[in-house]
This record gives sequence, C-alpha cells and structure tokens, in this order.
Amino acid sequence: MATEIDFSHIRTLSSLITDHLAEQIESGELKPGERLVQVELAKRFNVSRVAIRDALMELRRRGLSINVPKRGDIVRPVSCRTVRELFEVRRINESYAVQLACSRIDEAGFSKLRKIIKEQESCIRKKDIGGFMGKDWEFHQAIFEYCPNEQLKEFIQSLWARTRQARSVAQSDLSWGRQWAEASLSRHRELFNALEQRDCAKAAALTAQIIDSASKELEAELVKVGWDSSCEDDS
Repeated sequence: MATEIDFSHIRTLSSLITDHLAEQIESGELKPGERLVQVELAKRFNVSRVAIRDALMELRRRGLSINVPKRGDIVRPVSCRTVRELFEVRRINESYAVQLACSRIDEAGFSKLRKIIKEQESCIRKKDIGGFMGKDWEFHQAIFEYCPNEQLKEFIQSLWARTRQARSVAQSDLSWGRQWAEASLSRHRELFNALEQRDCAKAAALTAQIIDSASKELEAELVKVGWDSSCEDDS
C-alpha cells in the first residue's frame, strides 16, 4: 500500500523556520560567519532534517547565508564592499520608486507618514533602536505603496532584507545607534516635506542622498565593531 505524505506540512515547517532564522540574522542575533548546522537546527526546532534543508536553501536564495566548502552553511559574512554595492543598487532603484510615488501619494498616505515620524520620535526618546529600525522600513514602505511598479517594489523589499543584517549593528552599539536614528529621522522629515510639496525631482534626489549617507555611516561602524569581513565568498 502506498504511503501518503503531506508535503505541504513540510513546506510550512520549513517556511516558518526560514522566517525565524531570517529574523535572527537580520537582528544580528545570529552573527556573520556563524555556522548553520542541519543536525543542530533539527534538534533545536524538533523537526526533520528535510525541513531544515529546505529552510537553509531558502535562506541562501534570500542572500542571508552562503554554503562554504568543508564548512557548510554559514550566515553571510558582512563586508563594507557588500554594503556599498547593496546601497548603490538601493540608491538607483529607490530614488526612481520615490519619484514614481511622489505624485500619487494621497492624504491618507501623508497621514500615515506623519504618524510614523511621531512614532520614530517616541522610539528615540525611549532609546528603542530596534523599534526605530522597524519604523524606518515602515516609513519607506509607506512611500513605496504608491509606486505603481510591483516588480520594482518586490526587488526593493529583497534589498532591504539584505541590508537589515548589516544595519543591526545599530543595536549592538547603542551610542552609534542613537546617533544614526536621530540623523535618519532628520532625513525622513526633509523627504516628507519634499513629497508634501510634490517636488518629485527633489524627493528622488534626497532619497539618493539619504542612501549614500547611510551607506558611509554604516561602513564606518562595521569596521569599528569588527563586522567587516574580507573572507566573503562572492562566487
């Protein structure tokens, strides 16, 4: 008699595990270069190695881990070069997305942006840098919602997933994290004003400047805390 196997259950498990590991990588809980061992993860999550294997494959697809010969899967190392390249791609795509969204944002969108800015101010007062980071994505996502190009929005979201890992240094160095948050908030206010004035060219230019500045600040901090790595496998 043939045995029926519910493969959808395995996919669901692997998806949940992938999301959990991705959150730990993006928050910095799982450090760059840390090994992701199938046997250990299977015991930790109390699941089969099949589910773990699928989860690790998805992590590699998302660009959050790599497979190194003789070492297996590891959390993708962070290097200034990688950050620089990711932010360059972000600058090109996000400035265009903001330009497309600028003339389409309605009052509901502006109200949402105002609310997020106030919530960011609250996060800074509470020294909640992790919370601020979440609101940072919400702010930009609220703008991208008005971009009519769905493929562009999906691509930008994948880029943010890659850069969150490096930006988690803001939570490991609280002094730098607060300075970064305050600078980011100031930039958000300036970008909001350009959008509200329907100055699409200025909004696009500001987006490019914001990303360039963030890249330089982050690269310097990666070196300071020792996260910059020259051993990344770029193949």
